[in-house]
This record gives sequence, structure tokens and C-alpha cells, in this order.
Amino acid sequence: MTDTIRNAALIIVPDGAPDEDWQDGRAEGVTASEVHSIAVGSMKARRTILDGKLNGSTFHGNQHTKRGHELEPVILAEAAQLDGVTVLEGSNALLGHPEHPLHRATPDGLGRHAVRGVFGAEVKRREKTAAVDVPADHYDQCQFGMWVTGLHWWLYAWKVEGEDGIHHRWIERDEDRIAILARQADDFIAWRAAGAPSINGLPDDVDDALAQYARGLAIAAEGEALKKGARPVIDAWIAEQAPTDALRREGSHAALTFTPKTKTVLDEDAWAAADAKQHADVVDMEERALMIRRAAENVYRKTVPATPGFRIAPNGDAA
Repeated sequence: MTDTIRNAALIIVPDGAPDEDWQDGRAEGVTASEVHSIAVGSMKARRTILDGKLNGSTFHGNQHTKRGHELEPVILAEAAQLDGVTVLEGSNALLGHPEHPLHRATPDGLGRHAVRGVFGAEVKRREKTAAVDVPADHYDQCQFGMWVTGLHWWLYAWKVEGEDGIHHRWIERDEDRIAILARQADDFIAWRAAGAPSINGLPDDVDDALAQYARGLAIAAEGEALKKGARPVIDAWIAEQAPTDALRREGSHAALTFTPKTKTVLDEDAWAAADAKQHADVVDMEERALMIRRAAENVYRKTVPATPGFRIAPNGDAA
């Protein structure tokens, strides 16, 4: 069964290979666990990832990652009992996309479902229940895994420490998101191949504008620090005045205007005291609606225009 799955992808490092080979294989390309940070992170994040590839990661695990590795076979064994799953095997092979071999992934498991067919699996350990069933970085990890393997379904399963059983979500292939992740992976690979230039593809006037913007950020940060230090003294004095109307005072270098504001909000305590059943029914309905919405968000997804990301950060050369 696993041979059939892997026929759709290149086997960069086979199951059971020495850890050194696996690390070398990961260092060569872009992996599913890195692609989210590459796609949404800053240049600093990309440089951190590249440094780990070139010089070895400084993170060698802790008690949480160790516990996560220990639980992987436990979660996979429970996931293998889910309805429709006919087989699910653990895997540590490093796989590559057949046409883009530097796009790589290491599924935690590979399996077959009676309806969904062949699928990959990603399993996680959590210390507590999270607000989102499938965090964005894990969603991207699963999507990139589907891109590398050519599969259309991924099982995302997790176990919360101290709880019996596991939680799971079936994630369907998202071609729009995969296209973005693949482009960002290629961009990272091209940047690396070019020597990871600090100035890459920027005209001189744009580079100068970035330097000015970075200087502005530094000045703004200094200004925010000054305001943060002064504000408690000002707020404390205003509180002593207990103004009910606009308060205006003139200082030697600045003027102060403070206008008290109020707003009307729902008094939850009064409502609960006056009609406990109605209040409890509404709270329960809201909680159930929120749970349904969260579940739906993991199934029904679409890509829509949003505010473009714009981030400029000093790279150490700003004066």
C-alpha cells in the first residue's frame, strides 16, 4: 500500500535511513513544516530557516517535542480505527514532488480510506484544547504534503494531554492555497540559489526608500517608548481630578485635553439575575453556534481578497 502511495512522489530519503541522511535531505529543499513560515514570514524568518539548513538547527528538541514523538504511534494507532480507514501506517520517509524535487514532505503516516482513497496523515500533541482545530501552519503543512505526494486528502489528528481518545479533521486538497505555497517555495529556492542576497531585485531608489522607512520605524519606536514612559504619570494625575466634563490644561511644552466617555453595554449579571433561564439558553445557543462555525471553517474554505501584507523591518544596516 505505501509503495503505491510513494509512486506518486520521489523518495528522497527512505524509511529507516540514518537521521543524518534525513536532515541532509531536509536541508536541500523546502519542507512542508517550513513552508508556512516561508510563505507568510519576514526576510528575517527566511534567513533563520536558511541558517538552519546551512549550519544546522540550534533547536534539538525539548520535553514537549520528545513527548510528541512518543505519542505519534499512539495517535496513529487510534486514527487507524476511525470509520472508513482500512489501513494507516507510520512513515518517516522524506518525499519529493516528482516535477519539483526540492519541494519535500515527511508525512507522519500514509493510509487508505474506503471512500477518500489514499491519504496522508499529520499527527500532533497538544497540552490543551486550542481555539482553532487546525492552526494555519498545520493546514499549510498538510496542503504542501498533498502537493508533494499528489494526494487529495490528509488526515489531521491530535491528542490533548490528559484526555482520552484523539480528535481529527479530514482536510481536502486546496489548489488555490497549494499554488501560493508552491510559488513561495520556489521564490525561497531561487533566493537561496542566488546566494541569499541582502539586496535582491530592488532599484536604488526603492532601496533608499526602504532605508528611509526603516529610519522612520526607529524614530517611531523611540517616540512610542517616550510616550509609554510618560503616560502613567499623566493618567494618574487625570484620575485624581476625577473629571466629569472635558478637562483642559496648558503645560510649558504641550497642552492636555481629556474628555470622559461612556457607552451603554449589555449588563450580563442583571440579565442573568432577572431571567436566568433565558440568559443560559442564549449563552448555550451562542456557544453551540460558535462550535458549528469553527467546524464549518475547516470544511468550507475559499480564497478571497484581503488587505495585502505590508511589512518593513530594519535589517541591521539602518542608521
